[in-house]
Amino acid sequence: MRAVEAVAGWLGSVASEQLDRAVVAGLGGLHVEQPPMLDLSPVDIDRFWQESQVTAPRPVRVDRSWDCFEGHGWRELDLVGESAGPGSHPGSRRLNATAHIGPAGAAAPIVVVLHGYAVPFSGYDRWLAWRMRQRGVHTVRIELPFHLRRAVPRRHSGDHFFSLDPAYTRAVVRQCVEDTAAVMAWAQREVTPDVRFLGTSLGGLVALLVTALLPVDRTLVAAPFCEPPVTFTEYHHGAMRRYTGMLAQAAGYWGRDRESSREALSEALAPIVPRRLRPVTAPERITIIESLGDSIVGAPPMEELAAAWGCALWQYPHGHITLMNAKGLPTRIVEHLTATATAAAPGALALAG
Repeated sequence: MRAVEAVAGWLGSVASEQLDRAVVAGLGGLHVEQPPMLDLSPVDIDRFWQESQVTAPRPVRVDRSWDCFEGHGWRELDLVGESAGPGSHPGSRRLNATAHIGPAGAAAPIVVVLHGYAVPFSGYDRWLAWRMRQRGVHTVRIELPFHLRRAVPRRHSGDHFFSLDPAYTRAVVRQCVEDTAAVMAWAQREVTPDVRFLGTSLGGLVALLVTALLPVDRTLVAAPFCEPPVTFTEYHHGAMRRYTGMLAQAAGYWGRDRESSREALSEALAPIVPRRLRPVTAPERITIIESLGDSIVGAPPMEELAAAWGCALWQYPHGHITLMNAKGLPTRIVEHLTATATAAAPGALALAG
């Protein structure tokens, strides 16, 4: 029996890795900005976030609302607001989110759901949000810049989100955090003070940064993209690495080799590396789900972040993509985020740790 289980586990890990590699190959076709000049200067973490609008978020309003299929008293809201970041298309200047608000009002928490990089549609997030609403909680799904309705016209969801210039990537990620903070402020004002986060992959990075900078009731991130300098230099394979110049024989946009590139990026991207922040949200309110077979963003950064923050770490022997369908995991996610509310965590804007 143990031999059969061992073989099944080995086959599962191989399939997981192959699926991750197939996704990486697909990501290689997305457009990454390649500006003529790069700014690799180190950035002060505290100043970067103090100059943002995270603690003074832009207003969010309800653009449309209608009754939804959940039943009596449930409303679906289309949320919009101003946004600011790189790009000149409408999605770079307009925040989009979809909320489902139930009759429980402030008695129930609201879960903010943040999607992964380059998702062509939000089916997985919609399904998890629906399952959470079956337990009576409100939900809101945010569309990140350059994705879904906010994509560049006639381009794929995710095109132009990243750039070889760290300054551009920092600006887009800060825009994601500012947009999320704006939706959080709307939810606390209009729905309930109990706001929780669920982030997957890129959405996990955004959720972690918000959790570091603002007091959050509960945060759960699955396979988070939590150490961009490491992922960019260690976990992009084949065509994607050649495209971004991360092979020794390529142009070397960030350095002569992988080590020097990672060193340069570690300071240039420092403000968007959660491990470099000291979170204001208490560690017992934060949970990281680690995909042990992750060959897209890498498992070690997740372990290092959990150790640095002292938060819970759930480990699953799956890849970045197959983690989403891990047996029992969706139920565990739903139960964790819809459990009895806890008191709001104290705190303010984080300082660098």
